[in-house]
Amino acid sequence: MLLGLGLLLAGGALWSAEGAASLSPARAIVVGEGAGLLLLAGAVALAFRCGFSIPDETADRAGTHPYATLFLASFVALFIELMLIRYCNSQIRIFAFYKNVPLIGAYLGLGLGCCLAAGRGRHVLQFLLWLVPLAVFLSAGSFVMGSALGTIASTGSSEHILGDGLPAEVSWGAALANQLAMAAFCVWTLVAITLLFARLGRLLGDAFERVPRLPGYTVNIVGSLAGILAFLAISVLETPPWLWFAAGLLPLLWWLPTGRATATALVLIAVAAMAVFPSVGETVWSRYQKLVAHRLPTPEAGPGSEALLLEISDVFYQIAVDRRPETLARTGEDPMPHYDAIFREIPRPDRVLIVGAGTGNDVAATLRAGAQHVDAVDIDPAIVELGRRWHPERPYDDPRVRVIVDDARHRFRVEPPGSYDVVMFGLLDSHTQLGMSSVRLDNYVFTLESLAEARRLVKPGGSLVITAASFRPWFRERFRALLETAVGGDVIEMRHGAWQTFIGRVTDPSRGWPPPEDVTLPSDDWPFLYLPNRGIPAAYLWVVGCLALASVWVLRWNGLSLERFTSHHGHLFLLGAAFLLMEVHAINRLALLFGTTWLVSGVTIALVLVLVVLANVTTLATRQGVPYPMAYTLLAASLAASFAIDPAMALGGGTSAALAFGLALLSPVYFAGLVFARSFRNVQWAAPAIGANILGSVLGGWIEYSTMALGTRSLVLLAAALYAGSWLMLSGAARVRQGR
Repeated sequence: MLLGLGLLLAGGALWSAEGAASLSPARAIVVGEGAGLLLLAGAVALAFRCGFSIPDETADRAGTHPYATLFLASFVALFIELMLIRYCNSQIRIFAFYKNVPLIGAYLGLGLGCCLAAGRGRHVLQFLLWLVPLAVFLSAGSFVMGSALGTIASTGSSEHILGDGLPAEVSWGAALANQLAMAAFCVWTLVAITLLFARLGRLLGDAFERVPRLPGYTVNIVGSLAGILAFLAISVLETPPWLWFAAGLLPLLWWLPTGRATATALVLIAVAAMAVFPSVGETVWSRYQKLVAHRLPTPEAGPGSEALLLEISDVFYQIAVDRRPETLARTGEDPMPHYDAIFREIPRPDRVLIVGAGTGNDVAATLRAGAQHVDAVDIDPAIVELGRRWHPERPYDDPRVRVIVDDARHRFRVEPPGSYDVVMFGLLDSHTQLGMSSVRLDNYVFTLESLAEARRLVKPGGSLVITAASFRPWFRERFRALLETAVGGDVIEMRHGAWQTFIGRVTDPSRGWPPPEDVTLPSDDWPFLYLPNRGIPAAYLWVVGCLALASVWVLRWNGLSLERFTSHHGHLFLLGAAFLLMEVHAINRLALLFGTTWLVSGVTIALVLVLVVLANVTTLATRQGVPYPMAYTLLAASLAASFAIDPAMALGGGTSAALAFGLALLSPVYFAGLVFARSFRNVQWAAPAIGANILGSVLGGWIEYSTMALGTRSLVLLAAALYAGSWLMLSGAARVRQGR
């Protein structure tokens, strides 16, 4: 199969003269290298199958140091999970919108492996053998399949998907075929990742059986926390993927004895790192996304002139060009007239705030319009740095410009009212999602509440400006309605090709219009800017349905069935599902208060794990743990508080108010941790119990998509229903024990 994938990849690049010509020379080289590496991986696997036997022995240290083994297994599982999810999302753009596919594949594999347990050294080598072709496919296959998958996604879903534009209207049958094609590809990916992570899960499950239950679970959480923090650190340093792979895979040598097994593992780790090493152009792995910068000569603009073309995940994002009057006079045309057209419709601004400043085109246009002070805000410092270095007009070097690396919503809340003549939303279209949520990085910027906050910063008579790429009529109408509602009046609309600019005059910064009833507008509770209305698109339903069936098939194929699980396992399963929903809810709510930044998501997950550790410590400090009735009562009260509180309640209250908000928001995690710790403390077999809990996260991942129809606050209600189900399962397990 590996050899077949290599031949398929090589053939895809050279399928026809036209297909080969469509690849740039650099990309053709990458595809060729990728195909060669995949063929090499197939040959290695074939050699192992035919000529070598994978040794079954495990290094003595894995048995003599059980706590260290469990810590490393937990560290590696979380680190590699985050690593592979990020790499999948960056290389195959479809996973920027179906982000839960690799996430749930990892959870499914870990849960399956824990249930099977009996992890040995051979599972390390099996994991590495399976990882190599997958890494090669994600690295080189993205150039062959990325564009086709983007077209399938944009034509098969009602969701507005950026990057490829919108082809002509497709028939119902063609849309259904594209949805099924998307589902098939996602199923293939899910199965591949599940089988991969099942090997890590077996190591984790085996390590659990070697230690007492609750101390072992505490070590597991601490190891997971270390894995998350390590990956956050390696991401903020903007390191390339080959370093992620090396850092995440080398700890696997712990399970291997010295000699041939270790040497083989080192070779496979090196091949996996080499597989993800190739890049095109100047590639920067920022803390948010994969950026690819190309410097393009523009001789028509003058000797030595260059433009900067920026891609995100190998899809066009923006281009920074020289648009000074003397340059346009030489070229004879203006490739992007909408930048200067904005300032022909509004008075000369003095102070301007630009959110989504990017590489600096909006900043350069604002300076040309005569602004005396420009605050340029962007969430990604790597994009700003590329603009600072390579934008031909050097707008970020102008002393009138203050560069601010921050989330737009957070910046709206810290600036004093009436600070600006113009607040401008640049091209904020994002290809990246927030944490484990279906919410994208820019979704909270374009909500009714966000525009009301932006309006507060504008002086009377000033303007709010939004520019966006809009390929669908309903998408354009949404922006118009959002701005009309915010400013309380009509807006000026300009269109230049795919770019649509909306300008609204602010007469009263404290008031707007009521939202229209005939247009669905995003809010902080339903922030899905790119969905036409409340509801789960058919494409998601097909994908999720097929993935759910594939998940059941994978479990049954590996010998797991409902008959093997008791009511107590069902209790732990539902606790895991509810836990994931509360984690996603916390990320969404805290992002509203502190900003949609990498730090908020990482710190939120870290705080969740710290609360779980505290719950374990509380249980260890008592003989039997907190009684179930008390724990569930406190859990119900904390869920009610988490549902009721609004981030706006903490605004302006300083650090103490923010901490109180975060504590109330996350408190259900602690009380649910008390329930889990008591339930897990006395289980006979730890591996199936922890496996059932992890598999519950798979269900939580599927349920999370319901927020597209129900809103983000519904996650608390859904989690409450799951917790109630866990109580019923626990009661059933108690009755069974009494009967025995």
